Amino acid sequence: MSNPHPFIKPTADDSRSPCPALNALANHSILPHDGRNISAFRLISVLREYYNVSLPLAILLSIGGTLKCGRHFKIDLEDLARHNVIEHDASLTHADALPGDRYAPVDVDKELLQHLLDSSRNHDVVTFDDLVTVRANRDATLRRPFTRAHGIIARGEVALTVQTLGDEEGNMPKKYIQEWFGEERLPHGWTKPATTIGIWITTRISNWVGELLKKKLE
Repeated sequence: MSNPHPFIKPTADDSRSPCPALNALANHSILPHDGRNISAFRLISVLREYYNVSLPLAILLSIGGTLKCGRHFKIDLEDLARHNVIEHDASLTHADALPGDRYAPVDVDKELLQHLLDSSRNHDVVTFDDLVTVRANRDATLRRPFTRAHGIIARGEVALTVQTLGDEEGNMPKKYIQEWFGEERLPHGWTKPATTIGIWITTRISNWVGELLKKKLE
């Protein structure tokens, strides 16, 4: 049976964001492949269907993103790259915006991706602790500390990543990291999480990330 949503690389005219989760959906034409004029309601639907995000969290992410960065509850994916709105410095796999730039880079930084892959002490997986260590290393490069909101977002990204790509112990296959972050595609062999990604568990993991970061940055 043919894949109803094959991976198709974006063209120079397609709109993409700093978010691998949304870019992957666009690259598989689950979201519009051009990445443009996407409604909050469409985002809510695909987050629930393809990533098993709970309805409350899908609403929070989608409505929040379109209100902050979009127009009339619609966005082009590149709108999410507006610097220091939702996007923030010290991304796991994207370079910082240059001083004065309104938008941050959306292309994956190969050196940062390799740093993420090399963080693993295991040949096959990146562990939850490995991912937090990378987050700590990126935090250490900040020219100024995160705002409270951007700190919450950065820790939340770690929590969402481990729930999306990891097993029950938080181990994420390196090939999933490479394909999702590096190629911005749904990884071969990956299936959406069996456990719903909800607000409560995401907040709990985010708080745990925060506690570990304090210890690693002491």
